[in-house]
Amino acid sequence: MKRGGAVRRKYHLYELFSLAACCLCFFGCGLEEYYVVEAPFIIQQEPKYDSEFTLRYFDFKTNETENPNRGSFVFLGTAVYYKIYNRHESITSVTSALSSANNSTDASYAANLLKDTYKYKQLGSEAGSTPLIRATGADRRIYIRLTNYQNNRFYQAKIIVGYTGDSSVSPTNVPKRAGNRYSFDFGRDGDNDKASKTLFSTDTDYNYSSSGFSSGYGNIYFVDMYAVSVGRDENYTEQCSKVLHLGTVPINASSKDN
Repeated sequence: MKRGGAVRRKYHLYELFSLAACCLCFFGCGLEEYYVVEAPFIIQQEPKYDSEFTLRYFDFKTNETENPNRGSFVFLGTAVYYKIYNRHESITSVTSALSSANNSTDASYAANLLKDTYKYKQLGSEAGSTPLIRATGADRRIYIRLTNYQNNRFYQAKIIVGYTGDSSVSPTNVPKRAGNRYSFDFGRDGDNDKASKTLFSTDTDYNYSSSGFSSGYGNIYFVDMYAVSVGRDENYTEQCSKVLHLGTVPINASSKDN
C-alpha cells in the first residue's frame, strides 16, 4: 500500500510539473493576438447602375473611432476597391457572395474574397495615397465622383474628405484607376494616349463579358465599389474589416455628360 501511495504521489507530482512546464511554455511564447477591424458603417448615398447623372457619386463615412491603435496594432485607414463591368447583370452574383461572406467568423474573409477571387483593385488617385483615406482618428464623411458632367463644378470627378453636402468645393483628391494614371473617362474625351484610355478586355480592373453590353445600355460601363477598413498587426500583416458595398455607377463612354 505504501509503495502504491508513493507511486501515486510521484505520478501526481509528474502531472503538476508537466502542467507547470506547459504553462511556462504557453505564456513564455505568448498568444498570437487577434484583432477585429470595424468596417465603415454609414452609407449616405448608394448609386445604382441606372442612376441619373446627379446621383452618380458615392457617399459614406469612415469608422475610425472604433478602430484605435492598440498594442502593436496600427489602424491605417480606409481603402476603396472597384471593378469595371460591361454588364450590370454580372455584378449581382458578386454582391450576393460578398454579402454572405460578411457573415463569416473570419472578419477578413469578405475582403480577401473581394481582392483575391473577384480581383477588385484599390481605387487610385492623383496623390497616390494607400489606403485612399488615411487614418486621422476621426470619423469622416467621404464623397467620391468618378467622372465629370460637362463643366458644372457640382459634378466634377473628385474625392472630398470631410464632405458636408457641398460637392462644389475644391477636391481633397481626384480619383484614378489602379496605378494612379488613368481616369474613368474611358476615352470619351477623345484623348486615348494620356489620361483616359479606352478599356481593353485584358485590363486587370475590368471584368469583360463576351456577351457584350447590357441590353439598352450600349457602350455603358458600370463601376462597382466597396470600402474596407485596414490595419496592420505586429507582424506587419494587413488586417481588414468586413466590406461595405458603396454602390454602382454607370459611365457612358460615348458621352461627356456623365
